[in-house]
Order: sequence, then structure tokens, then C-alpha cells
Amino acid sequence: MSRVQAVPEVMSDQAVPKTMSVDLSVPEAMSTAPAPRLRPAVADDLPAILAIKQRLRLQADAPGRGGFLLGTSPAQYARLIAHGRTQVLSCGGAVIGFAAALADAELRASELWRRREQIDLGPRRALLGELERLPLAYLDQLALLPEPGLAMFGVLLAYHALATLFAEGCAVVVTTVVDEPVRNLASRPLLAAVGALQVGRIDEHYEGVGAITSDIFVVPRAALDPDAQTDPRRRARLLRLAAAAHSLTRSP
Repeated sequence: MSRVQAVPEVMSDQAVPKTMSVDLSVPEAMSTAPAPRLRPAVADDLPAILAIKQRLRLQADAPGRGGFLLGTSPAQYARLIAHGRTQVLSCGGAVIGFAAALADAELRASELWRRREQIDLGPRRALLGELERLPLAYLDQLALLPEPGLAMFGVLLAYHALATLFAEGCAVVVTTVVDEPVRNLASRPLLAAVGALQVGRIDEHYEGVGAITSDIFVVPRAALDPDAQTDPRRRARLLRLAAAAHSLTRSP
């Protein structure tokens, strides 16, 4: 199971400011293109998902660019799809991005859960015990093809993936992003845009890559709840995100 989220090189740390100023307008280049659609993944999407993974593979000679994916075999992707918590973003019938997640029971049966005592939470050590008592979910992967004009849809893909998990009853979504030896720049602005909080780090090892260190983020349910916001600007942005994501789920 991979524990890295990725989106393409066009999503740098400057792509979405950490103030959550998210541009939801449709780029001019896509105004005449087929409308993208968000939907649950099906078994026939597996080849397209694997193709995206291949395009977003880690390239050690370009450490400062965009995002990448690690781990996850075709069989693991098939299981993620079968569990019903993998979403795809398609355009004109072609899959251009996906988000894969684990619900509470699947997370607690995972390798990451078995290694949770190895997580370095620093002064937030008590947080682990608090999280264990809550219904959780894990955002395993977030990926978008590195094509011009698609960057804005990364935020909507992230929002929709999280909103779906919260709608199923989870209280907190956990996710991780590689920091060393190659820093995954792509997912961080997306996570900032949906209210993620960095709480710790974990050391891991990937075959063919070696030792890596990942930052751990959590997103509480309230982060996506417009009524829970005290900042009217943040509330307005969440409402726009919800409306934009909903429009993509209704696209033919």
C-alpha cells in the first residue's frame, strides 16, 4: 500500500496559496473541452490508473518538481477499487486523475496502522490515543495528469475525496506526504486548501527507493463544514468548492 499522495508537476507549492484562495473558474483552454466528471472507480479503470501512476513515478534526478507516486501494485489498486472508495476524474471518457482512500476498518487492518507507534508526533503524542477512539479514514493517493489547464481540478478532486469519506461517517482523515529524501511538493497546497494540519512524521522504506520520511497530516470533519467556520471568507470558499465538486459529479 502506498502512503503518498501526488498530483502533477504543474501543482507546485505556489499553485494554491495556503490562505485557501482557490480559483474555481474554468480555464479558457478547457472552455470548449468535454466537461470533467467525478465518479466512483470501476474495475475497467485499472489500466488508466496504472498509466497515471507510471507518468507520476518518482524521478530522483528531478527532486524539485511536482509530485509522484510510490508503491501500490496492480493487485492493490484493484482492491482499492473493489472497496468502493476510489474516485476518478474523467474527461471525454478518459481518466485524468484519481483519489484512493481506506475507510476505518481497512485502515486499522493496514501496515501503517500496525506501525502507528513509530509515528513521531513530538509534543502532540497524546493525539494518537485521541485518534484511535474516533472513526477514521486514510487518503492513500491523490493523482492528476500533468496536462495544461487541469491544475484547478486537483483541489476539487481532493475536496470530493474528503467530503465522500466524511459523508460515510469518518471524523478525521489521515494522510501522508513524502518529505525526504525527495520532497513531494504537489499535494501540500491541496491539503492546505482543504484545512489539513501537519501533526507528525514517520520513517518508511520502499523497495527500489530506500528510506523515506513522510509528513503526517490530519483533516477533521469540521474543516470541510461551512457552518463550522468563523471566517466568512473560508465559509464562502468551502461553499464554492462544494458546489463545483457537486457539478462535476452531475456531469454526463
